[in-house]
Amino acid sequence: MEILDYFKAIGKRFWVLVLVPLIAGFLPLAWFVLKPTRYAAKVTIIPTSLVGGVRSNQYRGSDADKFFANNVTGALRTNRLVDQVSQETSVPAHQVRGGLSVTQVNGSAFVDVTYLTTKKKQAVPVVRAAAADTLHFLFQGQYDVAKASVDAAQKQADQADDGLNAISAQTAGLTPEVAYAAASHGLAALQATAARAKDQAGAAQINQQVAAGQARVASLGQLQGQYLALRAVNLRRDAEQREREASVQLAAAAPANAMVVGKAHRSFPFSDALQFSVGAAAGGLFVAVGYLFGREVWDGVRRRSRRRDADVVPATG
Repeated sequence: MEILDYFKAIGKRFWVLVLVPLIAGFLPLAWFVLKPTRYAAKVTIIPTSLVGGVRSNQYRGSDADKFFANNVTGALRTNRLVDQVSQETSVPAHQVRGGLSVTQVNGSAFVDVTYLTTKKKQAVPVVRAAAADTLHFLFQGQYDVAKASVDAAQKQADQADDGLNAISAQTAGLTPEVAYAAASHGLAALQATAARAKDQAGAAQINQQVAAGQARVASLGQLQGQYLALRAVNLRRDAEQREREASVQLAAAAPANAMVVGKAHRSFPFSDALQFSVGAAAGGLFVAVGYLFGREVWDGVRRRSRRRDADVVPATG
């Protein structure tokens, strides 16, 4: 009853409650409709060969999907990627940055990259370049690190080869182990000869040869340790394995293998338009109610004032 009484009270002003919210809700909708036509193009990144799976993958573990999606989002917001896309497509950097958006698909590792623009011809080239450059950026770094490890391991292996060649020159092309065995055998024979020698001068000469042989054996013992240490250098093989794994991931991140590019289409922000229109209509209703309440109070004051004036008794002479 109170609501009916209120509607009866506002009487002919009831149109305010209807017209003001309608106008308020229509204005944002008209603004969205009259804006220049916008076009959208979307690329879906499908990282089935990039996330999870084998141990060598860059993104693995329970949070791999989220980690990958966050990295894609972060990379697309960097000035380096935005400027690179701008140079490749001749679209100003501020337009590239303002039109790009990234969405993770239902909590999976799949990522949608969307670009909005008023120029239809720019939509697909920009979003394709942005997605491709992002994938290259994320996986090229891993490959570069692995390649640097191979180069460092190759340098160390070259140094080991030089050391082995130097040892080979000192052992007449024999391995230190073989040369050590031969020298030890010859030393034992010299020592036996020196023990049988009856000529003191001859024995002294043989003892000098024994001393030289002992020094030679000691030297070969040290070379044997160096030889084994140099032969143990196998970092190059491990580094090359990491490089191959990074190369496989980089190839899997190629646009042809990890991207699905959609066509450009007209895009109307229905959800935004509805949200703004409903909000504006609610605001208009609030203003209308406030206006009617104010008018009702003002009219009440005026009625009471006229009633008091009518109740005043005229003075008599």
